Amino acid sequence: MEPELPAEIEPPANVLLVHPAHSESDACAELRHEHDHTAELRVTFGDDQPTEPDSNDVDGTLGLLQVGDLLHSTDADPDFTDTVVVDSVCDPTDLSEIGVAVSRFCKHWTDSDAQITVCFDSLDAVLCGSSPNHAFQFAHVLTNRLASVDASAHFHLDPTRHEDRVVSTFGTIFDAVVADEDAEDSLPEATDEEVADLLAQWNDGAAGTIELEPTPTAEATDEDIARILEK
Repeated sequence: MEPELPAEIEPPANVLLVHPAHSESDACAELRHEHDHTAELRVTFGDDQPTEPDSNDVDGTLGLLQVGDLLHSTDADPDFTDTVVVDSVCDPTDLSEIGVAVSRFCKHWTDSDAQITVCFDSLDAVLCGSSPNHAFQFAHVLTNRLASVDASAHFHLDPTRHEDRVVSTFGTIFDAVVADEDAEDSLPEATDEEVADLLAQWNDGAAGTIELEPTPTAEATDEDIARILEK
């Protein structure tokens, strides 16, 4: 995996941001604010209710998608015309519902001609609750959905928590890889053959073959996303 600097990445792009999970990433802020945007979506995992900023302090539109067993979650549909839009998914293992929730933001914001930026924190949480091949399929479908609406997105991943070949295989999905300085020594050294072998294992017995360059789902509906990501 050859990392790039945030400033070297031409938007729109899907970026894998690798850094230790216990530390904040300076590159996260750079990737979120390096390019002009009018709508920003932050996807976070955890059981704590996210803190909503004052709408007067928000430049453009901010979406907060919290994934976890929230004490104060609601079934009410979010109002995508608000300056701060809040949505939640209670089950962190329900990748279909997470994908649908992100796709909903894409649909509504694209209809309003917004330029979308996404911070997805993190793929480690997805891998904790799902098999690696299903998590890979999720990331693959989601990045293509984001590419179809010209979003600039980055996904956090701690390379020290997973096998080198798993991290390298996830890296094949993304347009670029960015690594914080304290993560560069942890970058995986899996070979192309190891990545190909792992993809073959994940495809063995699967309902469909995992391809690296599927057709972008520009007109994907919520039902399409849910169907693709069903376990």
